[in-house]
Amino acid sequence: MNTPSLTNQLKEHALSNGVDLFGITSAKPFTRKGKTITIIDPKEFLDDARSVIVTGFYMNEPVSTPLPDKENPKGKFTQGYSVRAFTPMEDHYIQVIDGFLQSKGYKSAANKKYKIPDKLAAVRAGLGKYGKNSVICTKEYGAFVMFVTIVTNAPLEYEEHDLYTSICGECDICLKSCPTGAIYEPYKVKRDLCITEWLWGTFIPIQLRDKQENRIFGCGECIKACPKNKKLKPRQEYPVKIDDVGTTPELIPLVTGDKQYFKKNIASFPMCAGMDAIRGNAIIALGNMGPDAEKAINPICETLTHSKSQIRSYSAWALGRIGGIRAKEALENALKNEENPDVKEEIHRALG
Repeated sequence: MNTPSLTNQLKEHALSNGVDLFGITSAKPFTRKGKTITIIDPKEFLDDARSVIVTGFYMNEPVSTPLPDKENPKGKFTQGYSVRAFTPMEDHYIQVIDGFLQSKGYKSAANKKYKIPDKLAAVRAGLGKYGKNSVICTKEYGAFVMFVTIVTNAPLEYEEHDLYTSICGECDICLKSCPTGAIYEPYKVKRDLCITEWLWGTFIPIQLRDKQENRIFGCGECIKACPKNKKLKPRQEYPVKIDDVGTTPELIPLVTGDKQYFKKNIASFPMCAGMDAIRGNAIIALGNMGPDAEKAINPICETLTHSKSQIRSYSAWALGRIGGIRAKEALENALKNEENPDVKEEIHRALG
């Protein structure tokens, strides 16, 4: 009887330990379309890199939409994606692949800092194709997939698929679904207009903050709208224990919450953006409620003196949107001591 190849052994091991999608591509440098400029060379991870393993896991979680509540307003995460499962699943997949390779005497390096573009690697390994929203769509799980990439010096059999084959035909629903028009052409996204990009801590322009609504991490409207995802059933079970936190966190406690509070109430994946990114997003979400967020005035008054100017700017804007005597007094007092010209402008706008 023939012994299975190392590649087949690894694939069988991965699939039998909860890996949903498995592929392998070469360790050639990743470059941009039509250019020879290297994005990243896998040999920066391992000098003797020979292949890149790409795994994917299904992340479609039942959507929780918080009801309007003046007394206890809540925020929401990316539509459909399980932020509670990402980090536990990523760690599990790395352990599964690394453990096997090390047992065979090979080295591996996980792409934990995401220097390798996971989407490019996934397409090159044959796991899916780009949609017009620049999100990877797979045959098995649509676009509800997150990828984990691992570089290894193991002599594995790999594939190299065309990166730019379209699967969308004439469909452009995702372009029309984008709240900000960030997907301005098929396969082209203006990152400075993408809500998901903002919610990692990028400064949100004042004229676009209302588009965030009550999101505190991620967007996903273009994924939710894609017809290829319509018939997919939400995932009910995972091979690991996922983060035991809620999916619609209270907004007001996030404004002044400390590290312990965040750790207890926010999943580990959003926390990768940092406490102040989440805090700022919560402040904007409350500002988008206008006068209905009156109960948030006192905590937002506190963040008017936050050490980061971005948080102070958001706080001033939110108080201006909520309104009231207490908000106005806080803004006038903050203006006396504020030195940052951008924050001062936000305060003037809020008072106006």
